[in-house]
Amino acid sequence: MIYRERCETLRNAEDAHKVLNVRMEHLVRFDEELATLLRHNPAEYLPLFEAAAAELIAMLQARVTSEDEDGVEALTDVQVENVQVLLGSDERPLKLRELTASYIGKQIMFSGIVTAASRPKSKATLIQLRCRQCGHPLTISCKPGIGGVFKPRKCQASVEQQGPDPCPLDPYLEVADKSKYVDQQSLKLQETPEDVPPGELPRSAMLIMDRSLVGRVAPGTRMTCVGIYSIYSADKKSGSRANLAALRQPYIRVVGIDEESEGNNRNEPVFTPAEIAEFKDFAKQPDVYTALRDRVAPSIFGGEDIKRAVSSLLFGGSRKQLPDGTRLRGDVNVLLLGDPSTAKSQFLKFVEKTAPISVYTSGKGSSAAGLTASVIRDQNNEFYLEGGAMVLADGGVVCIDEFDKMRPEDRVAIHEAMEQQTISIAKAGINATLNARTSILAAANPTDGRYDRSKPLKYNVALPPAIMSRFDLIHVMIDEPNEVHDYNVARHIVAVHKDGADATELDASYNTAQMQRFVKYARSIVPRITKEARAELVRSYTRLRTADAAPGSGSAYRMTVRQLEAMVRLSEALARATLCEEVKQWHVQEARRLLRTSIIALETEDVVLDEDIDMDEALGGAGGALLADDGEQGADAGEGGSQVKQERRQVTISYERFSRVSRALLLRLLEADEDGEESVQQLSLVADYVRTQLKKGAIDEAGVEDEATLARSVVQHMVVKEGAMLVIADEGEQEADEDDVELVGEHAFDKRMLSANPAYEQD
Repeated sequence: MIYRERCETLRNAEDAHKVLNVRMEHLVRFDEELATLLRHNPAEYLPLFEAAAAELIAMLQARVTSEDEDGVEALTDVQVENVQVLLGSDERPLKLRELTASYIGKQIMFSGIVTAASRPKSKATLIQLRCRQCGHPLTISCKPGIGGVFKPRKCQASVEQQGPDPCPLDPYLEVADKSKYVDQQSLKLQETPEDVPPGELPRSAMLIMDRSLVGRVAPGTRMTCVGIYSIYSADKKSGSRANLAALRQPYIRVVGIDEESEGNNRNEPVFTPAEIAEFKDFAKQPDVYTALRDRVAPSIFGGEDIKRAVSSLLFGGSRKQLPDGTRLRGDVNVLLLGDPSTAKSQFLKFVEKTAPISVYTSGKGSSAAGLTASVIRDQNNEFYLEGGAMVLADGGVVCIDEFDKMRPEDRVAIHEAMEQQTISIAKAGINATLNARTSILAAANPTDGRYDRSKPLKYNVALPPAIMSRFDLIHVMIDEPNEVHDYNVARHIVAVHKDGADATELDASYNTAQMQRFVKYARSIVPRITKEARAELVRSYTRLRTADAAPGSGSAYRMTVRQLEAMVRLSEALARATLCEEVKQWHVQEARRLLRTSIIALETEDVVLDEDIDMDEALGGAGGALLADDGEQGADAGEGGSQVKQERRQVTISYERFSRVSRALLLRLLEADEDGEESVQQLSLVADYVRTQLKKGAIDEAGVEDEATLARSVVQHMVVKEGAMLVIADEGEQEADEDDVELVGEHAFDKRMLSANPAYEQD
């Protein structure tokens, strides 16, 4: 009765192809022998099923009566075509590497991920031929799949009649308008990364889909299918020896898609009641957030906030689609930037094993096409689309090691995928947009090998701001000597390597399979943002913006709306991690803290300045060495009033204050250059800076001398160490301004002429 009702529905269907889904379990209960025949010889029995379904639908349509003028009911003569029967089963799907020659010609169930899809083609099912001399018609049926048919070389009517004027060889012409065709598409299916044994390459198979299945899947789709394992001859040689080859290429003709998983439409995994109860009990712990942190890479000591960031990446936020069609990403992107031997790659390996869907790659060995998508030419000189790592990991995580080693032109290709989560291709006449809804966990090394605290973040990493802003969290991992920390790290590593109780205890507290199941269950939750959480998000964002705009802010880069969206995603990820249906206020507060501990509050070293400079060194050139013995004594400066001190003294100021002073001095030089001045006297530069600080109220009259001394030290530092200022002349023709001398005094270097270095990249 189930399929009778389905045929009743198909009776009124207006689609070109009427599709009837049949479950093998139902067929087994109805007739086990018939189900066995279908499994062992599906190519013969499946057309019979489709013919029976078409006959049933035609019979149901024939029952529709119509009344003539006399009120007599008459049955309608109906013929139904294009009925497609799709099979489904609950059997365990086979892996591609499990398919052997024993399965040829039989019905199989298999799974994998689609990596390439060709353009739809027209496959002839019935070819109408006509002799070009005598006009004799001939109809030839074509079997589904890859195989074709051969046209007769002699006219059949001429052979039968044996007349005096026979038709020539190859007389038949195809009558296209009287032939019948169906849509057909070829796909490339590859083993999922988790099914590939270590050290082996993933295996792939060619799929053939027709009629209603054409265009249903795209590269990156994971699916479980029912198909017929078939073979074809790939030998393109002409002549009599072409059909003598014993080798055949296998392919699978798909006769049903049992499970289709793509992005947000991924089928939810099945969990037992015992598993759900275990997950909920775990989430009820008062310290569940800490327990999750401890389950992330337990073989790595320390890095608590980094582990929290990685756990947020695993759970992720919820994707949203606005009424106008705009999609907001919910996946969290994390960048680990740090010194060598800080366990960056270990975090990536952990995520690769724990995430339900993951792809691991290295930046040096990855190209733009390998990460996104490429257009490939097949053996028939036709182009088809093949997805890269980010397409194959749709709905999962892409781990990219050595991210800074990627070529710039390859790195630019993932800009769209990181924010819009799509990959657009326009090559060889193919215009397509593929889904790449993935989280990215990347690891990179500093430009000089080790992170330099005296420089801001952008000078420590060879990544452009456009891609840096697409990471929600950027964690800097610095390897600094610390006796207590080094002792604890050594004990932890020895315990991991040691066999015995310590290693057993480590394994007992952590189970990768259990963690993976918990992540799958948590990702099925779609948390709702409460009113209190919305208010806290607004407050947190305004506070971060205010702190970012404050003078001396230590932000790695400017706070933008992207950081607000990152805070929303992190809040939802924290709610998922604790199995909460609602985003609470503390989730937002913790998300803000994670932001502040990564990209916001990045500490830098204080800057050491030489407060006073020896006269002999000054005359030796502006670029000379600035170090001298602390005990070196010198003579007085003379009677000219110049206050030149012989003893070298050093002063330490914060990097924020140094940046503020240096920016103001460089800005004055740049303004002078725009006004056509080739250089500015140092005395005038320092005096203008001090006057500006007085006007702002940053200093009072009592602090003028100290501020002028600081400005001179910053100028010397920018000339000698930073290279941001150039000395045009040791002494210019310009006379010292009396007002400037009265305000800031006079120094040995005050007469030199300075200009901004055009090659210096300003912060």
